[in-house]
Amino acid sequence: MNDFFANWYELFGLINGFSDDMYNQELYVPIGFCMVLIPIIALTLYYYVINSVRLSKWWQWLLLVVIICAVNFAIAYGVSYRGILEEYLASDTLPEYALAIDCLTFACINTSWCFVISFVWSLIIKWGSSHCRRTPF
Repeated sequence: MNDFFANWYELFGLINGFSDDMYNQELYVPIGFCMVLIPIIALTLYYYVINSVRLSKWWQWLLLVVIICAVNFAIAYGVSYRGILEEYLASDTLPEYALAIDCLTFACINTSWCFVISFVWSLIIKWGSSHCRRTPF
């Protein structure tokens, strides 16, 4: 699974040093699962459980997707920063790269993929919804 998610994230390019640390500590896996599962669960709830006429506007769907992306951004940043920093603190060394900036870049990549997953998942499952069938368009 680590290879699968590493290939996804590194499609935009490797971040020297940071990508190696992420891979070696297998941090791609928990972040990748959150990136996939949070949009799937949240949007399935939106389309099939909530399924309200009052919440079937495109901008309400977009607000939900922005919230999903923000949560995934926070998870990606927090898990990657904490995981790598703990490893370096345990060995009494510091990374040779700007950890905060690389974590921010990684979190932005994660957010981009999260948006893509949210959009595609919405297109797949919206047709079964009785009230939100035409959301987002």
